[in-house]
Amino acid sequence: MQKGKEVNDKLSHYKELDKSMTFKDLEEAKKNKKGPGFKIKTLKTEHNCEDVFENPRAKTKTLAEYFRSKVQNNPKLEAYANEIRESNPDSDVVINLSKDAMAEGKRRFLRMYICFNAMKLGFKQGLRPFIGLDGTFLKGHCKGQLLVDVAQDCQNHFYPLAWVVVDKENTLTWTWFLELLKHSLNLKDGTSITFMSDMQNGLLEAVRIVLPLSNHRFCVRHIDANWSKRIRISGEMKKYLWWSAWSTYEEDFKDQLKNLGELSVDIVKELLRYPPQNWCRSYFDTLCIKLDGGQQFYRVLQLLDLRSKRQAYPEDA
Repeated sequence: MQKGKEVNDKLSHYKELDKSMTFKDLEEAKKNKKGPGFKIKTLKTEHNCEDVFENPRAKTKTLAEYFRSKVQNNPKLEAYANEIRESNPDSDVVINLSKDAMAEGKRRFLRMYICFNAMKLGFKQGLRPFIGLDGTFLKGHCKGQLLVDVAQDCQNHFYPLAWVVVDKENTLTWTWFLELLKHSLNLKDGTSITFMSDMQNGLLEAVRIVLPLSNHRFCVRHIDANWSKRIRISGEMKKYLWWSAWSTYEEDFKDQLKNLGELSVDIVKELLRYPPQNWCRSYFDTLCIKLDGGQQFYRVLQLLDLRSKRQAYPEDA
């Protein structure tokens, strides 16, 4: 306090704490017994503490190593998987360990897949064959990425099918995820199944490898966002983008592109970088007319992201 650190609390009926107050002043405040307020129980007038401006244990890398070791060496993760299998028969839970670590005689968590049997039955018995694919970063103590498959029910509400925790998003992890999903839902070669995504890293190639006969659409909402990052887009241009996406026959689609081209030729070239077969309704060969993932699909990832933040900072929850 004597070194200039401010104390903003007030002593009711006593005196206001001030940065210029000495230990003697505080001692006098302690002796004042009138009215409710602040009371010092123990006062140490001499201190030999050194100023410290860094705490190694509070560094992100140190914390990450600490919690990584707890997860890697924690047998409760396998107990959790066994509990899911016992309490939810026919549910699929897969835990992968690092082969490099196994060669060194260590156990290191690599990725985990979960698909509850109730979700599988609901999809097979009553949901349309439409699946959205997306991912988000985990921002809690344990870093990584969460990849999610989400369907939609008859009221267009989100319906989580399966999810995985992986170290990073690439073709390998998406292929691993889709192979397990293919087995869980019995998707075979993907015939009659429609996927929608925002063209994440490695996802396009993974879908082609695992489910070659499936329909893969691009979310127009993400096309709009990516399109706007590269070129300045006006409200009228966005309008023609969505009219193009909703065109029910090819001639109408070309007319909308022509109208867009009158505003800017470069805009049309940028838009056609995305194959129209993947985002324009006139080229769809199924009954599902969805053009974007919808707000409810992304609420799944928002809720999961919020949950990871609450676990990382419970005092702010």
